[in-house]
Parts: sequence; C-alpha cells; structure tokens
Amino acid sequence: MAADYLKLIDERRVREVLADLVRIPSVNPGFPGGHGEKEVAAYVTRFFERLGLPVDVQTVEPDRDNVIGTMAGSADLHLLWEAHMDTVQTSGMTVDPFGAEVRDGKLYGRGACDTKASLAAMLVALETMAERRLVPAATIHLAAVVDEEITYKGVSALAERIRRGELRCDAAIVGEPTQLHAIIAHKGVLRFRIEVTGAAAHSSTPEKGVNAIECMADVIAYLKRYAGERFAAQRHPLTGPPTLCISRIEGGVAPNTVAERCSISVDIRTAPGQEWEDVWTDVRERLAGLEPELPAGATITVHRPFLTDYAMEVAPDDPLVLAVMEAANAYAPDRQAIGAPYCSDASKLTRVSVPTLVFGPGDIAEAHTAGEWVELAEVVRAAAVFVHTAMHFAGRAEQE
Repeated sequence: MAADYLKLIDERRVREVLADLVRIPSVNPGFPGGHGEKEVAAYVTRFFERLGLPVDVQTVEPDRDNVIGTMAGSADLHLLWEAHMDTVQTSGMTVDPFGAEVRDGKLYGRGACDTKASLAAMLVALETMAERRLVPAATIHLAAVVDEEITYKGVSALAERIRRGELRCDAAIVGEPTQLHAIIAHKGVLRFRIEVTGAAAHSSTPEKGVNAIECMADVIAYLKRYAGERFAAQRHPLTGPPTLCISRIEGGVAPNTVAERCSISVDIRTAPGQEWEDVWTDVRERLAGLEPELPAGATITVHRPFLTDYAMEVAPDDPLVLAVMEAANAYAPDRQAIGAPYCSDASKLTRVSVPTLVFGPGDIAEAHTAGEWVELAEVVRAAAVFVHTAMHFAGRAEQE
C-alpha cells in the first residue's frame, strides 16, 4: 500500500509546481524589497479552482490573503494542512533567488526549502488524489497563509476563524523543513528590551556620572545567572531547556562621555509548559530587586515584549502523530517524532485546541541561506506522506 502511494506521485509534476512557486517572488513586505504574497496566493487559488475544489480567500491585510482549499473526505473528521507563502529577504544570495535552478537533484531559490517545498508537496498530494479520484478518509483543508516570517498574522487569522467555529479543524500538519521527521514539540519566543539610565559626565571624571553601560554589564551578568539557575530545572525532554540570549546592545554617545543610557534586546526561548507572560513578569520583578544594588541614580526599565510566541507540544501517542509517523516511515525509514528549538505557525493552532505537528521536506539548516535548496526526491516523498495520511488518518483516529 505504501509503495503504491509513492508510485502515484509524478516527480516531474512536483518539480514543476515547486519551480512555479519559487519563481514567484513572495518576500515578506516587512523585509527590504518585500513583494508580498499576492501572486503566490493567486497561483494557489487557480490551482484549487482547476481541481474543482472549493476555495475560501481570507483577507488578512490589503493584498495579503490566506487561501484555503477543501477536499471532502469520507469520514466525519477534518484535517488541516498549513504552509506559509512568504519568504525572507534575498539580499546576499549566491544563487538566483527566483531562478528555481535544478542541479544534482536539488532545486535552488529563496523559499525552496522554507517552505515552498512543503506547500508544493501538499498541492501535488491534493492534485494526485483529485486526478486519481481518491477520496480521503478525512476532509482536507489546505491553507496557504501569509506572514509567518515576521508576526504570524496569517495563521493568527486562521486560528481565530477556527476558534469562532467558522472552520472545523480536528488536527493539523504545519509544513516546515523537518527532513520528514515529525516535530511534536517546539519552543516559544519572548523578545523585549531592557534599558538602564544613568547620568552623563566627562570621561576624565567618571565618578561624577553614573555609567549606564557599566550598570548594564551588571544586569547582563545577573540575567545569565538567572537563566542558568532557573532554566535548567525547566528542561523539556524533546526541546531541551529554555535559553536566554542577549542579541543586541546600544549605549553611549561619544568616546569621552560617561554613558547616560544603555539598552539591550533579550531573546528568551521558552520550553513547552512555560507561558511567556510568566517569564517576562518574573524577569521584570527580579530586575526591580536588582536596581537598589546599582550605583545611586541608576534605573532599570524592562519594556513590554515586542515579539512573543508560544511553545507547543502534542502527545507522542496522539492519533495524528501515529498516522504521520506511520506514513513517513513507509517512504523514509528511521523518521522520528522529535522536538525543535525554533517557533512555527503550529503554536497558534495548538492555542485553539487543535492537535498540531510540524512536518515537511528539506533541512532547516538550509532555510534563509545564501544558496537555499531542497532535495526534490524528498519533496516527492513528502507528497506521498500527505496522500497516505489523508487516506488513512480517520481510520487511525477511530482505532484510538
């Protein structure tokens, strides 16, 4: 049975659809030279229409639409396949970002790996079932969404529709480069700024000022101790412990002036089971306790987060996990259910009570790189996994 699904996938068609997607610029408009997702959304819409599938266009922002196609299944169960259409910037690339060049079985270009390969595999899987007149066990909703690379507006709008009961979704697969492993847990993110204010003075008489940079050094040392003490005890078996990174620092105005201000950006990756609100509040309260230990006149301000996302996990024995692992190992032996340190659209779906995992062709190490590529054979296998899962997921769920 497994081999039959792989034989149904047209390798040339996989290459063609992926090349079509890569050749359409869809750099997130939040990046320099961003084209937006409009033309990819139009391509996906036409794809669904050609297959005779119902299409729902969800406007997220002007010229930025989620596109949702639906293929009816035989059982009373609804499975969502979701992949984002936007990419990161193309500056510094060493290959033609929109050339879709194929060499040695690899297709090159921006988004080839992250994550147009997943979208292509999903589209070809639906096309294969439609043309072969295969009726999936579960009704499949394929959602191509906007804005994953910056603020998750696309999946957030989709999740809100699910929360309101406007779109039924019993389980979901989010397409990202996982080398056909199933990511069943990943970290969240919390990013915020900390500012220290001191007092300026001439650098020849530093004792007359309050050096904000030196005070910030104490803050950073405290944060590193805090993370070392607190986060080790919150290790997750699949994602590892939470982490803290000082990702940016700014301070001072001149080489001969005691710095009056210094600010840092903090990136904390939360583990499943942590809520970013709790972590941020804890850091703020602890730094308030540190402030009296700084030189008189120094103040610490912990700003509200400028980016947050939730950690997520799904049980290893969830019917969705079992179904995808069965399918993945049928076409790519030794696939596993694992964790990841990064974020994805999946967390927004789990927050509205949808069991979700992350799965797709490609290696995350190639995402956003100067010579981004994906192995075409792996995209073909991914398409077979999607067909297999669609055809058997309902039966697996009923057994559970």
